[in-house]
Amino acid sequence: MKRNAFTSKAKKFLALQSLFYAFANSIEALVPFLLAPILTRMLDPSGYGVWVLFVTYATFMRPVVGLTTQDAIRMRFYDFDQNKLEQFTHTALFVMVLLAIIVSAVTLLLGEMVAEAVKFPQGWLVSIVIAALLYEVFYTVLALQQFHNSRKAFLATQAMQAVLSMVFIVAFLLAGWDWRGVVIGRMLSMAIAIFFALRSLGFTLPKLLRIPERSFYRNIASFGVVYWPAGAVIMAVATTDKVAAAHYLGVEASAMYGVAALFASAFWMVNYSFVMAWTPWLFRKLKTAEQDGLREVASVSLAYFVLSAVAAAAFYVVAVLVAPVLLGAAFHSAIGLLPYTMLAIMLQGHFVHNLKFLHFDGRIELMSVLSAFTIGLNLWLSILWAKQMGISGIILATAVSFGAAFIMSGILILGRWMPLRKGARAVAG
Repeated sequence: MKRNAFTSKAKKFLALQSLFYAFANSIEALVPFLLAPILTRMLDPSGYGVWVLFVTYATFMRPVVGLTTQDAIRMRFYDFDQNKLEQFTHTALFVMVLLAIIVSAVTLLLGEMVAEAVKFPQGWLVSIVIAALLYEVFYTVLALQQFHNSRKAFLATQAMQAVLSMVFIVAFLLAGWDWRGVVIGRMLSMAIAIFFALRSLGFTLPKLLRIPERSFYRNIASFGVVYWPAGAVIMAVATTDKVAAAHYLGVEASAMYGVAALFASAFWMVNYSFVMAWTPWLFRKLKTAEQDGLREVASVSLAYFVLSAVAAAAFYVVAVLVAPVLLGAAFHSAIGLLPYTMLAIMLQGHFVHNLKFLHFDGRIELMSVLSAFTIGLNLWLSILWAKQMGISGIILATAVSFGAAFIMSGILILGRWMPLRKGARAVAG
């Protein structure tokens, strides 16, 4: 009876936490929806396609510039005292800026070749690197706010970024800056929100400008290099999809993919909000699994799998009803892609759920192997199916790749955490 009451209390806590993060993240997620009627009417499919590619490449470059440091911070948060955590974070931010400078220099040096390969205007290539840095720092400070349980600051950071994005982007579009105005508006709003978030975490400008001590450089670099595929898997798959669409079907096809993914991103925000609320709780539970078992964890995970499937279906129904109103007529063909995108996002969330068990164990190499397999399988299937089925084939390749990785990671987790006696406890791993 006590166990059931305890489990019920834990589920209620996670539900409330998930609802909070779903609400906070939905603020940012609402921005693309609120902008959709404007962007799909003020930009033609080609211009919108450039914007989609910009977001895709900036997202892909995040782990290159940031070395997936936010996940390193999550993994070490409970191991460090506050002073060491601040030193680690300061060093990570310094490394990010240094890498962004190096990557920008390489981009300028190889500009013409890179522009041809990625189908993006050469003069704006460096903006992708800057945006990647801003994205990575933004999500790093959000992770710190979440683990510190600074929910007001987390909410304020999201709200500030969303409101400023809307204001700047609309103003620049009305000024006639086309997709360039969208890019500048997005980066400017991120920079202001990051400044606010860093101040809320106790970082000041003089403190950030100091060169950090050498104690954590090797730690951050070794983690980032080994962990890169795991930290980049979602970005890499999204990039593969959109680049395949642009190369084999044209930039306009990439725009249609981006519009379909826009609606799926709302579902992803809800999915991701659960993972955000659940991860600190899971890590605490796994620390005591030997004594307390994993019945509670298994119950929550099973509920997540069921509810995510229900949520995917619900988001699909709403999207089909809303899409014709939100989108300009030139983008209505993207509506037929929604079933594939919802399935892909659901399986992506299931795979990320499984990775958290491996993340707790510090099995970084295994996470990266599974992620590299997903990236490679998606690339092969996207090229193969793009020629046969068009955009729907590319999205279906994503669903199959994440589905296969989810099954493989699930088998590994069951092998690591076996139900024994009264509960589940760790066995040799």
